[in-house]
Amino acid sequence: MNQGYNAYKTANVDTADKGKLLIICYDVAIKHGNIAAEMPTDYKNVEERNKHLRRMSEAISELITSLNFDVGGDIATNLYRLYEYMQYRISQSIVHNDPQPIREILGYLTELREAWKIAAQNVKMASATGNYNAV
Repeated sequence: MNQGYNAYKTANVDTADKGKLLIICYDVAIKHGNIAAEMPTDYKNVEERNKHLRRMSEAISELITSLNFDVGGDIATNLYRLYEYMQYRISQSIVHNDPQPIREILGYLTELREAWKIAAQNVKMASATGNYNAV
């Protein structure tokens, strides 16, 4: 059963468009951030919590590498700064064993995910109708 799910997940990523891949990165970061933020901060959970924070950080790194500064200009630069700030806050959460920075990041990630989801839907609709002025 697990093999079938892994094959589906791989096929889903391999055939995803760029907008969908961004949403997947946000979903991974949010999922692991939520898990880490909800874990007790006692030292029994440090290793497991940090595993989820590493996965969150890896997803944000993917978002950083997806930025196109030639096309995105100031928006790409500002997103880069925000993603770098998120990485910094993850490291603070790890060092201080504090879930608060993760909760802050989750707020940003959730808002950005929704914005990208709407943008991806608009591009898909414009592409389907040939109405690129709507984007």
